[in-house]
Amino acid sequence: MSPVRWVLSLFFAWHVTAIALGSLQSPGVVVPVGPPRHPEHDRLAAALTPRLDMLAAAIEPIPAAIIRVARPLRPLYARYLQTTGVSQSWKMFSNPPQVHQYLRVRYYVGSAADAEPAWTATELVLPAHREDQVRLLTAYWASSRDKALTSALQRFHQNRDNRLLKPDTRSTDLPDDLAPIARYFARRFQRAALRDDERILRREVWYGVAPMPGPGGEIDRLRAAARLEVLGEYYQGNVDNHFGRPRYPPYHAIEEEADITWALEYFEP
Repeated sequence: MSPVRWVLSLFFAWHVTAIALGSLQSPGVVVPVGPPRHPEHDRLAAALTPRLDMLAAAIEPIPAAIIRVARPLRPLYARYLQTTGVSQSWKMFSNPPQVHQYLRVRYYVGSAADAEPAWTATELVLPAHREDQVRLLTAYWASSRDKALTSALQRFHQNRDNRLLKPDTRSTDLPDDLAPIARYFARRFQRAALRDDERILRREVWYGVAPMPGPGGEIDRLRAAARLEVLGEYYQGNVDNHFGRPRYPPYHAIEEEADITWALEYFEP
């Protein structure tokens, strides 16, 4: 093997090793693995959970041993990961959502010569895939888009001052983390659904949550069916409202659909 290939091989080996060690060394509190659990509400969980817990307990000492051995190299690979921007963190898996999450964008449409909206359309943008269908090969693209939207929502909540949670908050006071979402879907809606003499007067991003049963909990089938009926309307396409003159809601207004609670998080002209 030529010297160049030796150098490239060593570099690739170091690159992969640094990413692996950086992932093991992710910040956060490490929760020790407890004794095996024995859930009783679900037969599959009752059979698999104790075995998986025992497997986790057996594997638990291995990452700790690797971290101890690699500790002298930590300053070196930490600086490399920071400089190259390829640091990976497994912490993203440690805090799964405790509720069902949804995001929708609402458009207020009027004529090009009128400053008042004539009708509205509401589009469900999160999740990217229907909950009542098998995802298969579309899961990769859908999960990537969902991750981008939830990351933007998380940044928005981190950057928004709690003092802005009041009805008279102006759009210019809000962080712009959700602006790309509102503008991207609005442009797509404008091209696909509006006539040449129509325009979007206002865009809104609404965040919705619905309760999720905890581990071993039972699903409320009546609530789930009611929620699926509501979501089914969004799955068919944009939900339009042509009745009366729509009014702009105050900031952080709340709407209820089945067991989904929607809050107005962001808006702009």
